Amino acid sequence: MAALAGMAAILLLQANGPLFLALNRLSAYTGDGFWAHVTVLGDALIALTMLLVLVRRWPDLVWSALLAGVLTFIFVHGFKHGLALPRPASLLADGQFHVIGRVLLTRSFPSGHAATAAMLAGVVVLHLSGRWRSRLAGPLLALAGLVGLSRIVVGAHWPADVLAGVTGGWLAAVGGTAWARRWAWGKSPTGRRWLTLILTACALAALFYYRNGYPQALVWQRILALLSLGGAAYQLWLEHRETDRPNLEAGRS
Repeated sequence: MAALAGMAAILLLQANGPLFLALNRLSAYTGDGFWAHVTVLGDALIALTMLLVLVRRWPDLVWSALLAGVLTFIFVHGFKHGLALPRPASLLADGQFHVIGRVLLTRSFPSGHAATAAMLAGVVVLHLSGRWRSRLAGPLLALAGLVGLSRIVVGAHWPADVLAGVTGGWLAAVGGTAWARRWAWGKSPTGRRWLTLILTACALAALFYYRNGYPQALVWQRILALLSLGGAAYQLWLEHRETDRPNLEAGRS
């Protein structure tokens, strides 16, 4: 509701342009690299890669996130292709604002990166217990907000685009979590195996092939992919050790 109210206020006050120009200047204080590293956290493939490390221990969370991701995709691309609104680079003169990474011209509304970040934060918050939710909800939402802010700083989106993405991503998190409770395939042993394979393929693509459009963050992307693959491999090893332990003890007896 806060994101939706903020978007409405920006549009009513016609503050989209002035606020964009003010926030876009933040890279002058931090450098381009910081915002490039932050913004790739909202990339859909990177988000899937990071889910790999959670799939063995929290398959219900990952399954909810994937279903929420489907809803996010429909929301984002439905509006993007339906409206095809111009991005800042289409309307503002060269030198009037700063661009980090590739120059994007159209399909501005809403921000897909902001929607993905808000969706992931929402799914995690909805799966936390009351104790952990009180501790982690604030940092997770702040990180999602930072990813949304980065889309303005890199020159890819207007503030209204970002707030619309946050709204849609949060609603998708609620819808995906409810959908996963009704359709529990992802929590089954077969579902876990398939999810592990799919997310492993995403991590390998991020490690070897994918280019995120921000050269400054390519090493960061590969580090995230390696950490996710390593974490998943370690969890699989632990599972196999726990499975083999009763057989070893039976053989000794």
